[in-house]
Amino acid sequence: MENSIELKKTVLAMIACVLMGLLSSACHGPAAGFAGTYVNHAVGEFSIADDTLVIAQGDDDSFLIHRKTGYNVLNESGKPGHRRYETEEWKAVYDAQKKVLETRKGLVISFSGAELLLENSRYRRTN
Repeated sequence: MENSIELKKTVLAMIACVLMGLLSSACHGPAAGFAGTYVNHAVGEFSIADDTLVIAQGDDDSFLIHRKTGYNVLNESGKPGHRRYETEEWKAVYDAQKKVLETRKGLVISFSGAELLLENSRYRRTN
């Protein structure tokens, strides 16, 4: 009789652990892995730019994105001018159906492995 009670307790404990694991993954979901730092270096006809996106997860499926950009405008002979800096902060929400982050500005951010795609720019994850 005691063995039967112990077996039931063990089975119930195992079921509880499985349910907790399922609930935990449902709460954090696949979007939880998006938080991190992503960088991009771009050279164009008129400028050279270095972009950093720092993504932090907020509540539920919301994210805060800090964008830091340093760029040099190229003069007529193609030489870079003084370095200029800009910062922006965006709020984004994870769309589970599309598997993307969408900002209030209408920007869509998608992920592929350690890469982030924002419009036509690819960012490499650094951490």
